[in-house]
Amino acid sequence: MNSNRGQYNDSPLFNMKSKKPEKKRPAAQEQPAWGQNLQPRQNAGWAQTQQPNEETAQGMKRHVFLSVVLTLVLPALFLAALIVPSNALRWAFLAVTMLSVLAMWILGAFVRSARNTLTAVYAALAMVIGIALFINQQSPESLRTIAAQNPPSAVQQDAQALADAQPAETPEPTADPSDLLSEAQKRLNGFFEAWKKNQIQEILKYCSPAWINSTTAPTNVLFQSLSGNIPLDYSVEDDSGSDASASRIITVRATFMDGAETRDYRINARMVKTNDVWYIDPNSLDLVPVNEAAEQQASVQNSMVINTTIAPAVTEDPNKPKVVVYYNKAGKGKYYHADRVCPAVDSQWWPLTEFSFDLINSQEFKNLLPCQKCGAPARPSVGQ
Repeated sequence: MNSNRGQYNDSPLFNMKSKKPEKKRPAAQEQPAWGQNLQPRQNAGWAQTQQPNEETAQGMKRHVFLSVVLTLVLPALFLAALIVPSNALRWAFLAVTMLSVLAMWILGAFVRSARNTLTAVYAALAMVIGIALFINQQSPESLRTIAAQNPPSAVQQDAQALADAQPAETPEPTADPSDLLSEAQKRLNGFFEAWKKNQIQEILKYCSPAWINSTTAPTNVLFQSLSGNIPLDYSVEDDSGSDASASRIITVRATFMDGAETRDYRINARMVKTNDVWYIDPNSLDLVPVNEAAEQQASVQNSMVINTTIAPAVTEDPNKPKVVVYYNKAGKGKYYHADRVCPAVDSQWWPLTEFSFDLINSQEFKNLLPCQKCGAPARPSVGQ
């Protein structure tokens, strides 16, 4: 019995239940036998990539006319419209392009990628032609053509004729304030502008050549006399002279700093002409304080004197009345005046000293200058 057990174990049906059935591989995953033809599998991808081209070729065969228009007619029409400056040709290109692209999408010609490409290309070409149309419409030739084709109406012609008949109004030129100034005042303004900036070398250009030649170190003299008092502002009060005269007095009112306050001074600047150019005499730049109250009182007194009838003084020669002028004897003034209380002189020196105008050329009064503020008479030449 024991001897038969080994034989049973070796039988084919032994342990049949414990064996698992083998999975059968699908036929698609089975490896081809050696030497089997692999050509169909390798050509599968090439066939898929060539399918759109075949569809495009088939679409072109089905829509021969549309293909000719899109590939031949429209490019030639684009080049012609771009070269020839004809608006009609350009509008024809735009119309044919729009109809062809619209027909291509409605008929479903070609594959979708080809339709997208053709649409983008012809949209760009249509944009180029549109820009060319806009530029041509703005050109002078096109504007003249439009004007020739649309003549003006009768009302427009009458309005144009009326406008041509009326003389054109020319605007009046605006007067420059500097043109109204005399040459002497312009030179005086240049002097004071340089003085305000304390530019000594610039001030020297406006000084009289006679004063420069007679002064030792004129730059130092100007620096010592002018740098201590620099005007903040100035204005011309009186200029009774003329450019034809050789000298004149211009009265200037200037504002200076007096400690922590500002104060107005009056300057009777003497202008002399040398070689037809006006210059300032620096010796005449005396600062006379302005007393508003005293000047107002003097103005009232003068008006009272003028309104009062005064009997004329009896002179020895009635044909030559005696002329009286005044000067500042105590203050050693440089001017003679027609008014005893001239506002050009500080009120502390009022009343001025009287002397006869017949003595104006004497040794004592020969250096005095006429005051332009009160209208002193001009000095007569020697011999008159």
